[in-house]
Amino acid sequence: MTKKILSILSLPVLTTLTLHAGGDMAPVKCDTIPIPPQSEPSFYLTLSGGAPQVNDDYTDEEISATILTIGAGYIYNEYLSIEARYTASFDTSYDAGNVSPAPTPYSGDITNAAIYLKPTYDITEDIGIYALAGYGSLSLNDLSGADATEEGFQWGAGVSYAITENISLFAEYLNLYDDTGFDYVARLDGITVEAISIGVSYRF
Repeated sequence: MTKKILSILSLPVLTTLTLHAGGDMAPVKCDTIPIPPQSEPSFYLTLSGGAPQVNDDYTDEEISATILTIGAGYIYNEYLSIEARYTASFDTSYDAGNVSPAPTPYSGDITNAAIYLKPTYDITEDIGIYALAGYGSLSLNDLSGADATEEGFQWGAGVSYAITENISLFAEYLNLYDDTGFDYVARLDGITVEAISIGVSYRF
């Protein structure tokens, strides 16, 4: 009796399974999550021009110039690069501020060699912002008869615009020095060296 009841109860289930097995089965749909394209590691070169200013906050003396900077970098991923740069100046000018009598105008060169970490964030497909943080050696050549050099932390920030897949334009601010004194010169004065530049980058 029990076997007959089980056979009757199992009949609809077997019939249902048979009908499904013999009919068309609907394909199973799986939603896929799009994966954004990753930036491939690559090298790039930069060339920029700018205007630095050396300021003494006690005497109001100011040295300004035109600079040319060349750089080479390695893009580790879409968020981080490392970049080495060398900067040299020309067309230096000097403002004596409140120093009286005015000293001989400074006409030497400003040079800087540095290496930076460069975190980057893309706002749109073409526009990105970045920061610069690293170590550099800044020199004022032939200052009061000798070269004055300071080494230490340098930082900055910029914005870039991609013209093509390989070529980008950028504009940036750099703080090259901000401390008391500069080597053997103005040891008690607050000295800042800042620069604003625009340039072009080529990615290989």
